[in-house]
Amino acid sequence: MRGDQSAERTVVVIGEGSLGVTTAGMLASAAIRREGWSLLAQGPPTHPVAPTPPPAAGRGGVTVVHRLARGNRELVIATAAIPLHWAEVLDRADQVVIATTTADHESAATKLMALRGWGGDAAELAAGAVVVLTRADPSHPAPSEVVPRFRGLARSTLVVPHSTASSTDPLQQSTVPPAARTAWDGVIQLVGHDEVSEDEMDTQPRIDVRDLFAGDPGATPGAGHTPFAPARPTRRRGRWALLAVAAALVVALAAIPFVLAGGLPWGQDSAGTSELAPVDPVHGWTSQAEWVSPDIAAGGLPPTVLVAEGTAITTTGDATSPDLIALSTADGEELWTSPIDGELTAPPQLISWLDQPAVVAATATDLYLWTDLASAERAPSPRTWSFTETGMRLVPGSPVPLLASEDTLTALVLHDGSLRRRSTPSGGRPIAADFEGRVLSVASTGHWWSSDADGQLTDGKLLAPPSYGSLPGDILGVAGTTLVVNWSRNNRTTHLAGYDVMDQMDETWTSTVPGRVRIDDFDVAPDGKWATAGTVALDLATGTDKDLGDDWQTVGMAGDRAWSRTDVTDRTGRTTQLPEPVADPAGVPVAVTGTGLGLIVASEAGGPARIYALRPDPDA
Repeated sequence: MRGDQSAERTVVVIGEGSLGVTTAGMLASAAIRREGWSLLAQGPPTHPVAPTPPPAAGRGGVTVVHRLARGNRELVIATAAIPLHWAEVLDRADQVVIATTTADHESAATKLMALRGWGGDAAELAAGAVVVLTRADPSHPAPSEVVPRFRGLARSTLVVPHSTASSTDPLQQSTVPPAARTAWDGVIQLVGHDEVSEDEMDTQPRIDVRDLFAGDPGATPGAGHTPFAPARPTRRRGRWALLAVAAALVVALAAIPFVLAGGLPWGQDSAGTSELAPVDPVHGWTSQAEWVSPDIAAGGLPPTVLVAEGTAITTTGDATSPDLIALSTADGEELWTSPIDGELTAPPQLISWLDQPAVVAATATDLYLWTDLASAERAPSPRTWSFTETGMRLVPGSPVPLLASEDTLTALVLHDGSLRRRSTPSGGRPIAADFEGRVLSVASTGHWWSSDADGQLTDGKLLAPPSYGSLPGDILGVAGTTLVVNWSRNNRTTHLAGYDVMDQMDETWTSTVPGRVRIDDFDVAPDGKWATAGTVALDLATGTDKDLGDDWQTVGMAGDRAWSRTDVTDRTGRTTQLPEPVADPAGVPVAVTGTGLGLIVASEAGGPARIYALRPDPDA
């Protein structure tokens, strides 16, 4: 019978106690309902029986629990006893379905990560897995709270209702409540995939429900395959995939031999809430995340992460009324959340307020300001200011909170505890406010204006050029308290100039750099103290620059480092070639914690972004 192995598909259900047997029976029942397979015979009792010689079509150590039908094609739904021997499972499984409860979901997630971390066929099984989740006790978390845990680990997660009915025998479908039958039919609809050739369509398959390892001498501890041994078996691949249903990995973590024998394949403790990043990280970090944030609620805005005083701050929940959340950068623990009443009109910004880090954000009608960012005892209550002007947007980079509308030539600056209205010039772009409540605007011509406390505009003045005959180019942006503008005299050289927005645009430094530096070529570090401008690293306090090489193009920055596709540099311009090119800019950290975790912002295809705190690579 086994001469044509392509005619068999195997479902391996690895379960704790009765869960494995129940899962096998429910899957078989749903397969029968979906495919209309004929039942020709009923096998021995529904619980695992004493070891018997394997059937002619089986392999050593396989004990039949149910034999439901016979035919040219064969579907095997198998359960496995403890201990687990992963090489055996991989050798016999065609696809993985994880059956677990909300109480044991961490154990199931850990096993999926183990499969994925092994690579090869094991990783392929994990990537195509479907998680079947049930809530067996009201005291356990709701399934909706657990489903996100498997995002990025499995193809999909489905919730089925808990049932105390005896449902291990597919021939007794009347004992299964209608709601449970409907849910399991949905599971089969998702994982069932019919690729039967036309000449096999009328043949009757045989369905076996088996105990995969009962009576197998190689399945005893210390014999047979070593869990996660170096040899990686190759799974057989069939011509047809009538039902692709495999392992339900729900055995208690402490009882799993591969954990007792040395932990996960990458040598880390499996007790944490770790996950694998959906993108390849840059050199220096592994794909394994120490912690992962909830989904970032960005709406139509770029997902933003602000890092200050040991906290990572972002927005979660509903994008139309998000929560500002602070997480510990050490372990991802939630320190506090603060609701925002309305949709944000721009990403939150990190500023210095009264010489302390603060976060500012704005909706269409309110400005929010949070201080005491590192508080773990209570959520900081934001100060809120309401306004009636329409179309106001938070100006990025301003040292003092500033809202502006270029359409109405109006700005609102936070001064003396209130929002003060200012007029802005036609043709000028509001770029910053100072501590005196003045709003500074700049035009592409190099002219600038100040609207004072009385709301009066000064006459336009020309920014001091870095050299005689220089022509103004792009207003690159405000970093800290410095406005950076490029000037040029020819197409081969750019003169950069820094102006102090807190001191009436006094020129503080100039720097000459090769080539043309556009807005897209100017990247500022999160702390606002340095930047990459074209092919140089630039100190924004002094204007000192260091050449990074003619081919440099920044793909990402953290506090003290910047990356191109092939190199990494620090703020002094000391550049090192990477062992491997950057595969994905999302794998570049937006910040590095004091313990070396690299925080990246990444998402599954089409899914929401999350923060992944990647572990440092000890071999880097």
